[in-house]
Amino acid sequence: MERNQLIAVIVIVVIIGSAGAYILLQPPAVQLAEDQTIIFETIALPEYVDPHKDYESAGSHVSLNVYETLFTYPWDSADTTPSVPLLAESVLISSDGMTYTFTLRQGITFHDGTAFNASAVQMNFWRMLGRGWDDGFGPQWIVAEPILGGQAIEDAVYEYGDRSPQHIGNWTEWQANSGAIEVVSEFVVDVHLAYPFAPFIPGITYACAAMISPTYFMAHGGMSPESDDFWMDSHTCGTGPYIFEEWIDNDRLTVVLNENYWREADAKTTHPFAGSITQVTWKKNIDINSRMLNLQAGETDYCDWQATNAYDIYNNVTDRGDGTLQSINPEVKVWTGLPNYNVMFLGFNMNEYLNYTGEIVENPFQDWELRTAMSYAFDYDALIDNVMNGIATPLAGCIPKGLMGYNDALLPYVQDLDEAVIHWNLAMDNGLDDILANNSFQVNIYYNEGNDAREASSLLLKQALEEIIADPASEDPSTTLTIDVYGLEWASYLYQVRNRQLPVFFLGWMPDYAHPDNYAGPFVKSTGTYPYRMGLEGSTGEGGVVWDHEKVNGWIAAGSQETDVAAAEAIYADILQEIFDHNAFIWGYQAIEFHVEGAWMEGYVFNPMKDEYFYHYYKVVI
Repeated sequence: MERNQLIAVIVIVVIIGSAGAYILLQPPAVQLAEDQTIIFETIALPEYVDPHKDYESAGSHVSLNVYETLFTYPWDSADTTPSVPLLAESVLISSDGMTYTFTLRQGITFHDGTAFNASAVQMNFWRMLGRGWDDGFGPQWIVAEPILGGQAIEDAVYEYGDRSPQHIGNWTEWQANSGAIEVVSEFVVDVHLAYPFAPFIPGITYACAAMISPTYFMAHGGMSPESDDFWMDSHTCGTGPYIFEEWIDNDRLTVVLNENYWREADAKTTHPFAGSITQVTWKKNIDINSRMLNLQAGETDYCDWQATNAYDIYNNVTDRGDGTLQSINPEVKVWTGLPNYNVMFLGFNMNEYLNYTGEIVENPFQDWELRTAMSYAFDYDALIDNVMNGIATPLAGCIPKGLMGYNDALLPYVQDLDEAVIHWNLAMDNGLDDILANNSFQVNIYYNEGNDAREASSLLLKQALEEIIADPASEDPSTTLTIDVYGLEWASYLYQVRNRQLPVFFLGWMPDYAHPDNYAGPFVKSTGTYPYRMGLEGSTGEGGVVWDHEKVNGWIAAGSQETDVAAAEAIYADILQEIFDHNAFIWGYQAIEFHVEGAWMEGYVFNPMKDEYFYHYYKVVI
């Protein structure tokens, strides 16, 4: 790409008024590129684009640019307090913390022309609890649990199934009679909670509480548990700065600029080039080398450039500057060095049996001794230093550094093969060899293809098991154990994780909201995202002691309601210790930002809770 000299002109205007003189700095004059479209090459496309249902990072990235929530995070800082009113104008919280009165912005319309108002908010909340469960894998626990009457709907989903008669009945009663979501006037709505919930505003800042045109979703499926989602899975209608254009399965997804975006004038007061980007395309490419070459050749604008390949572009400079200071290639920007709230972990499936596509086998990782042996054998230093190139930090349990409740006393095990062998032999004494025989002495480890970090982590897990068996002091299986690592396409990987088919799995967790409850719930609560899949409830720990889900779930509920920081931290300390001792997870790492894009791209701002907001982006000639 041709490199031309940028000319920056700053105009200083001095205004004299009754309060004295003050200075306005006019934006620098830049030469905008003729092409204001963005191509982002990524590992995976969304599972769905229905924000009430989709629960993975690819989908939330799209939703951030198409849909809007009542509140959001600051645009231009790393502040993770959701303090910016977006579709709401303000909120008043009752003294008991159980009623949130939202005053809404006026004059906003959805992409189909439907007016945004209190009735639209009410219908969206109704739909969240009606259709946001995705057979129990959706995100709506975030909204349902604190909302008045919502727990009964969640309980019906998890106990009897999404769209079960019990779900339908509980939702119908709630929608008709609970008064949980109350229209006060055309632009004022009350949301009533079942109990004070400290992270309620952060929770509804996640995409699961995005506002969809009620006219649109009622015309394309509806909002009750009996409705279908087929159209909404792959189509959108929000209030945001971009409008869905096309989705070609397994290839690309494209959105185009909303020419009538309600926030345009306000955005331009702080971001003069807001709205410059006319089109964004997420293009799937699982080949890291191809993604890197395409970006450096200027054929794409931004890509998933993983930390596993950091030193192909990163020069190890700590000064962030404008992004070019940390880059080997002057036509590519790199930003790194700031820890975010993303965590990577290995979860053990602890259910008694595994279903390998119809073949039922015993699960070796139901045994605490084997899980403990693997925890001691895993090479944590290699994961951080070699796989992640040092662009990560050890993870101390499920709460990352920077959030209330973080406890560095719970850093991962130090690799110790002697201890690993002791626990392996105890597992063999418990009948592990018979279980391995039931598995035909085959252990398979899976990762989602295209994710080099997870592939390398899977190989480390394989290495850990091989090193245990190779140790002279370990008791050998009666037949040679075969350990293989396989990559699966993203949708297939998700399906098998969700349906408890994998004996172990690697996944990352990007927080839905910046509060320890968003880690304790998904990682430790028995009905949470991962414990449900792993079979935490009913699993056994040291000495065969069964996981006390009622006790721990009670702690999690108490932590979410506690507003005193010291008291909350004491609760989370108990939660973290309990799950740490159970060895349900191998805690991998807390990620450090590693963002790579073309030097012609402007508008990137690091925030642990916000992906790229393309409306504030623009491209310049370099």
